[in-house]
Amino acid sequence: MKETPFYTLEHGGKTYAFKRPSVDQLNRFLAKVARAPLSSALEFTRELAEDLEAWTAVTSEKPGLALQAANGLMEALGFPTA
Repeated sequence: MKETPFYTLEHGGKTYAFKRPSVDQLNRFLAKVARAPLSSALEFTRELAEDLEAWTAVTSEKPGLALQAANGLMEALGFPTA
């Protein structure tokens, strides 16, 4: 039985699924996000993507999707988002 993803993001008719981040992953992301938001979001979401190849391909074309996914993940964890 396949585990349900923690968070999903739909874009262009495809759904991208992400695992629940660990406390260590959250700490790394939160430590970097203020000074390098895009690169930290790309790194964070690539760590959590269930289909890394597909996610890497789409974020290579549209890197802003990583920020959307990171915000969605943080919101799902109860963090306030702007």
